[in-house]
Amino acid sequence: MNLRELSGLLGLSQTTVSRALNGFPEVSEETRARVRAAADLHGYRPSAAARRLATGQSGTLGLVFPGERNVLGDLLFTEFLRGCVGKASELSYDITLAMAHGSQTEEAVYRRAVRHARVDAMIVSSPLVEDPRPALLRQLEMPFIVHGRTKTAAPYGFIDIDNEGAFHAATKLLTELGHRRIALMNGESRLNFAADRARGFRKALADRRLPAEKDLLWAGPMVEQDGLAAAAAMLSRPVKTRPTAFVCSSIGLALGVKRAVAAAGLAIGRDVALIAHDDRLHGMTAENFDPPLTATQSSIGEAGRRVVELCVAMLGAPSDPLPQDVWPVDLVVRQSTMMAKPE
Repeated sequence: MNLRELSGLLGLSQTTVSRALNGFPEVSEETRARVRAAADLHGYRPSAAARRLATGQSGTLGLVFPGERNVLGDLLFTEFLRGCVGKASELSYDITLAMAHGSQTEEAVYRRAVRHARVDAMIVSSPLVEDPRPALLRQLEMPFIVHGRTKTAAPYGFIDIDNEGAFHAATKLLTELGHRRIALMNGESRLNFAADRARGFRKALADRRLPAEKDLLWAGPMVEQDGLAAAAAMLSRPVKTRPTAFVCSSIGLALGVKRAVAAAGLAIGRDVALIAHDDRLHGMTAENFDPPLTATQSSIGEAGRRVVELCVAMLGAPSDPLPQDVWPVDLVVRQSTMMAKPE
């Protein structure tokens, strides 16, 4: 079915149908919903050429990542990307990936994308505590949405979860269960989500006047092998100084901790408590552990879908206020947490 046929079926002009499908604000939500429903029912997808003629846009969203990070081997990034691509497809958009590598900087990649008008908006992922990208993209007049938050004077739209609140709640639960030596297995400290989680962790300990012991604070790549090595070192300490509980920033780190606990002749849920952040990865969720993990829980795939939704809405209504979504995080208690043993 082409645009003319779809317009005739709906009794609307081709211009109205095109504007409804491409997010123009002057089309009512009722009309937009009716057009999209009919387009989905009959399998209509606007061509890229038609979109460019109607809107001056490419129908493509961009995402740049640094070459030194193996993000395509990172389950969290691929799950986020999966959500982005799925939602983009539903909205008749494409996602293009670019990589900065060698002597090429991320800034150069962004500037090239703007210069050649390759994308309509950018998705900024894994923001640093103080990230220069929002200011750069504002300067380049490139619309963008950040997955996460950062400290910057540049106004920006974002979607984030309450990382600080989530890790405060997780650590608070462990202190209420009597744990006094709690280890934090976190992401790289330069990343804003990891800084927020560390802040929540420290605050929960401070609420109980417990120290955040330097030797029990670890930050780095959130993968199984790193979690295993770090947890094994902590568990090799004398019994009265080793941790009785772990809070992990990813399921990957939790897998490493579980292996280290088993290697030390201990058991999760009996000798050592474990809480992880569960991004709801396909095939790797907290409830599938043995024992099932207590977890702070939020879908990174759904965050990817929401980022794209916000980008497309921004393109359709550029004068609207910048979106700023902060999602609460669930704390789901399962068998991996227990009362601390008396010493």
